[in-house]
Amino acid sequence: MSPISGAFSFEVLQTVMVPQTLQFLAERASAPPSGMGEVASDFLRGMHYFDPKKPSTLFLWQTFQNAEDLFSFDIQILSDAIRQLELHTDINLTFSCVSYLADVGRGLELPLLIMSRLPFTRGVAFEVEERGAVDQSFQLGDFKLSEKARIAQQHYSTGMSLLAGEDSISGLVDAAFMQFYLAVEAILERHNKAEALQQGQTLFDNKFDDNLKKIVSHIYIARHRFFGHAHPKYLKGLLDTDTAFDIAKQTLVARWCARKLLELELKRPLVKRDMRLYPSPRQSVAFFGDSIALDNEFALPT
Repeated sequence: MSPISGAFSFEVLQTVMVPQTLQFLAERASAPPSGMGEVASDFLRGMHYFDPKKPSTLFLWQTFQNAEDLFSFDIQILSDAIRQLELHTDINLTFSCVSYLADVGRGLELPLLIMSRLPFTRGVAFEVEERGAVDQSFQLGDFKLSEKARIAQQHYSTGMSLLAGEDSISGLVDAAFMQFYLAVEAILERHNKAEALQQGQTLFDNKFDDNLKKIVSHIYIARHRFFGHAHPKYLKGLLDTDTAFDIAKQTLVARWCARKLLELELKRPLVKRDMRLYPSPRQSVAFFGDSIALDNEFALPT
């Protein structure tokens, strides 16, 4: 059987400078610089197929010995190749779909493999009781925001907007966690877990109860294990769907905690709307502020 020749076609999110960068690669394809590594060479060889009418399509040349070789291909190689190109060009190359197109003599026209990124589905409800709680909040009048509350609310708002953009750009669930964490840190004014727990007790006395202490502790551990440092489980989470979801759903815990601490700082109740992440169409998880859930459904990967 003859080898299969073709290229992986990446549909790259058309952010600032992406079209210009891909046009540059297409131009270099006809006169590649000397001394290039294999990855850069494969990109430039693939960019011979660049179509100016599709300015956000990136190509990576790849040859396979046979169909078995193709379908056993490790997709992590594609992610690593993209990271290499990002380092070379100082740009973000986010893609949601990649196809392997075989060249059967008339260019890249035979799709043999198609892979799409499935973002975590989010859902924010607006239940009847939550609407009533908003009415009650209106009746309590305007908020008197302390400087800490202003900062925390800004981080919280940014976290919510990042979650809304996860469909387009991968990694925003992680980024949202960090914004919710920073909202927590803004209220407690401490980045060390032990100091944060002590500060919570000092600021809010018995309102900072054992349940809330456990939640805050959990968030600080999650932040330093998965969102601030390269823990091996985090690296596995880049490839393993279950681990990735176990990490991503910590965002729900951080969001609830940020909202609860804002509530204590403002000294008035705040609506905490039901937010869910969906690992599958028929399954969802939500966090409602019960620390018991941290030992089971929201347990951190170890």
